[in-house]
Amino acid sequence: MLVMTFVTKTLSAVSGGAARAAAHSVTGTKNLVRAFLHRREVMRLSELDERGLKDIGLVRSDIDGALAVSWLSDPSSVLQNRSSQQQSAAVSRREAGVRRPVVIQAAVRPGAKEIKIACNA
Repeated sequence: MLVMTFVTKTLSAVSGGAARAAAHSVTGTKNLVRAFLHRREVMRLSELDERGLKDIGLVRSDIDGALAVSWLSDPSSVLQNRSSQQQSAAVSRREAGVRRPVVIQAAVRPGAKEIKIACNA
């Protein structure tokens, strides 16, 4: 009885390991196919002109940098990171401009009142 229990546990451990190995290979294959498809889409983005890229928040060097990663890596994740970094930098610049108004002094003729204009640039 003891031998049968030992053999059963050993076989179940082997089948569990084989199932995990199969799942890892399927996941790896799926990720490789996804990276290949995303690379094709990024290559299509490289066909856009500078204005089209600017509309989606990218520049040509972003596309070139994304295509420079390994063929096994997903280039769209690189583009997503760069785009989010640029957006957060733009938001922080906008917020800084709103918080600190710039005072512009106009040239004044002698004897006239001084005019100050504040703007959020």
